[in-house]
Amino acid sequence: MTSTPDKHTVTAAYMGCAAAATYASLKIAWALGSTFGVTDPVLFEEFLQSIGGPLVALWATVALALMAAAILLSFVKPWGSRVPQPLRPALPWMGAIMAPLGLVGLGQTIVGVIAGHPFEMLAPAIYIAVYACFTVIGSAFAVVAWRTRASTVTRAATAQPVAS
Repeated sequence: MTSTPDKHTVTAAYMGCAAAATYASLKIAWALGSTFGVTDPVLFEEFLQSIGGPLVALWATVALALMAAAILLSFVKPWGSRVPQPLRPALPWMGAIMAPLGLVGLGQTIVGVIAGHPFEMLAPAIYIAVYACFTVIGSAFAVVAWRTRASTVTRAATAQPVAS
């Protein structure tokens, strides 16, 4: 990264990191045996086993959340310039897909709460928290992608061809 990121990019990246840390904290708590927000522990355990057990269902999602935070930080920290340039512009756009997924999940959860549908495995507040985290992470990626697009395009356009 050759230039200093603007304050909106920095703010978005840190907000995304905070949401990723919140999401990862919940998953870590569950992986360590907490039943925070779990309304039916037996059903929850069956669900975890059906998708590969706690290693896949919980620890892998912790790793993904930490990876999202690292990618966001790579756009606002000097060490981010080490990310391969061809990969750099695509990363935040791919992460931005989390925003609409989070919004859809939030909408479905809120409609379910209003309609009085039962939530069998987790408390509705947990679904809302998780989907809010997805929305914030995805929005952070979208802001970072949009606000850094010009610097990526400019660097690519001014790059010198490599002689063979």
